[in-house]
Amino acid sequence: MRFVASAPCKAILFGEHYVVYGSPALALAIEPRNIIEFSSWDGDGIALKSSLGNGVIAPSGEYDGPSELGIFSDVAAAVFGKAPLPSCAVEFQLGWKLKGVGTSASLCAAFAAGLFKLAGRKAMPDEIFAAAQAGDLVAHGGRASGIDAKTVSYGCPLVFRRSFSPPAFNSSPSGFSLPTSCSLLLIDTNRGKKDGTGKMLEIFARQFGITGTPAEAKEEQRQKIRGEYAPLWKKIEKSLAGASAKELGALMSENHALLKGRGMSSPGIEKAVSSAIAAGAYGAKLTGGGGEGGAVLALADKKDEKQIAAKVASSTSFECRTLSLAKKGAAID
Repeated sequence: MRFVASAPCKAILFGEHYVVYGSPALALAIEPRNIIEFSSWDGDGIALKSSLGNGVIAPSGEYDGPSELGIFSDVAAAVFGKAPLPSCAVEFQLGWKLKGVGTSASLCAAFAAGLFKLAGRKAMPDEIFAAAQAGDLVAHGGRASGIDAKTVSYGCPLVFRRSFSPPAFNSSPSGFSLPTSCSLLLIDTNRGKKDGTGKMLEIFARQFGITGTPAEAKEEQRQKIRGEYAPLWKKIEKSLAGASAKELGALMSENHALLKGRGMSSPGIEKAVSSAIAAGAYGAKLTGGGGEGGAVLALADKKDEKQIAAKVASSTSFECRTLSLAKKGAAID
C-alpha cells in the first residue's frame, strides 16, 4: 500500500489576529503543497516520520514521540473516533519552510485526507477541515481561529468569520482576484529565530485583557477587538471585486499599520516592508502570526516583480518569491 496526500498552505491577505475574535478575514490558498506519503508498516498503529523526529500513534490513539508531532493524534481521533487506528507509516515532506503560511493546518489537512482514504471514505472539505482544526487548535494552544484549516481544506480564496454564540466557523468562497497587472510576493524574514504563532496570539490577546482562549474571553473584549478592525474591513469589502493596484496596496499597508500598532511586527518584518515599498511595491504587510521570523506579503506589478524581488533580496538578504495560488484543497494525489 502506498499513496500520497497533499494540501496547500495559506496566506492571509487581510485580518490576521483580529479574525481569532470574530472579525472577517480574507485568506488565499497557496502552493507549493505539503505532501504526506502513506505506506504499509508491519507495526501497530501509525508510524510518523519527519525532520523533527519519529513518533507512533498507537491503535488506541495514545501518542509517543516528539511533542511537535503529537497534534496528529488529535487529527486521527477526529477521523476515527473511538475505533482502533489502522497500521501504516507516514512521511512528511514540507513544501514551505517558513512561518506564517499555515504549515501545521496544511499538514493536518493532508493527514486527515489520507486517514479518510484508509477509512474507506472520500471526505468532503468540511470533514477534512474539522479533523485538521482539531490538530491545529492544539498546535496554537487553543487559539487557532479556523481560517488556516478552512483555507487549506478548500483550496480557494475564502472570506472567513468565526462566531461564538453559537460556535461556528463560517466561510464562503470569495470573488477576490488580484488586479490583472499584479502579483503577490512572499518575503521570508526568518534568520534562525522564530516567534511561534501561539506566542504572538497571546501577546495580542493580553493587550485587550484576555488571558484565556478566544472562546473564554468576554464578549465585550471580543467586541473591542472587532471594533478596531471594522472600519478597515468596510473599505476592503468595497474593494474585493475590483480594487486598483494602488487601492489594494494602500489597504494592505493600512492593515499592516494596525498589526504593527499591536506589537505583531518585528525589526525583520519592518525591514522587509520598507524595502518592498522602496523597491516599487504598491503595498506590503505581515501575513500570519508575525513576530520574529515572520512572513511578509507585497503587491507588485508583474512587469516589475523580478526587479522588486531582486532589490528586496539584495537590500535585506531575505528570500523573496512570487506566490502561486492553489487550484485545489487537501486531496489524495
